[in-house]
Amino acid sequence: MFVSPLVLGLDSLRLSKSEVSIINDINPYGLILFSRNVDDKSQLKALIGEIKESVREDIHILIDQEGGKVQRLCEPNWIRYPSYRDIGQLYMKSSKDAKRLSYIVGCLIANDLVDLGIDINCAPCLDVGQPNTTDILTERIFSSDVNIVMKLAKEMIKGFQQGPVVPILKHIPGHGRSSLDSHLELPTIDESIENLICHDFEPFIKFNKLPIAMTAHVKYSSIDNLPGTISKKIVKIIRTKIGFSGLIITDDIHMQALSGKLESRVFNALNAGCDVVLDCSGNNIDYIKFLDKLPKIKLTIMDKGVKDFKTAQKDEDFQNIDNIFDEYCSILKDNKMKVDS
Repeated sequence: MFVSPLVLGLDSLRLSKSEVSIINDINPYGLILFSRNVDDKSQLKALIGEIKESVREDIHILIDQEGGKVQRLCEPNWIRYPSYRDIGQLYMKSSKDAKRLSYIVGCLIANDLVDLGIDINCAPCLDVGQPNTTDILTERIFSSDVNIVMKLAKEMIKGFQQGPVVPILKHIPGHGRSSLDSHLELPTIDESIENLICHDFEPFIKFNKLPIAMTAHVKYSSIDNLPGTISKKIVKIIRTKIGFSGLIITDDIHMQALSGKLESRVFNALNAGCDVVLDCSGNNIDYIKFLDKLPKIKLTIMDKGVKDFKTAQKDEDFQNIDNIFDEYCSILKDNKMKVDS
């Protein structure tokens, strides 16, 4: 089967007949869910079941479920998880508890997602914090210490694998030095490539064999004047210096760090070397206008890394999920951690 190299958003809580028709015409690699698509567990399970029946049984379902403020599945139907910053701060008190907590949060999130039929999570963030890191990212970053970022990310990814839920590494090649929110404007990072490679890029080098990574809409002025998502030079660095061999998916193509009409944004990203374009808007009819120009990619080729991750052996000592949840509560209690809504 051949699919369009797109991950698309949905309009609301249910699929309309016209939306199903448009999505089937486009035949995207996957669909991503947002808060506008979520009411409660029964509604969301029904929506995902409808997608599998009306669109394609093997279509990937994505979501942003990091923890902290970035959770599409929220209370009272799902528990609120600590932010990456919270886990990173715990590491300074107890590295053992922080690593275990990161693993357990990964396990619990994966359990939540698998129960619903969601198989890909846009997490974890591997960005490394800086004093000037934009507020939009500060609680989504484990630490300003590269080694702590890598240790905690490793545990969370191991937790995801127990689902299994496939992680998407964010935001390659590194967003942490940005002082601006790429949702609103184009950030520029003025740093030498040598320093970027030995610091910002290092977590992505560590996990370069994982199946999917999401680009940063950031300009790295020492490398190119274009945002990373549409820069051939940046994508080449991701492939060579970082050595990432999996799928490269863009951050949301509608973010204001990028400019131009939708069609030009999509093809600028694909021509730069991105494998998949992410469009969170839900305005999927816009793709019909240039559908004949979009490449069609063989699904088995795109999915090799994803399938390898899903079929990898789980931890031999993995406990049942009730015991995992009890341990989660104990770690929070013992360390006097409060998870804010």
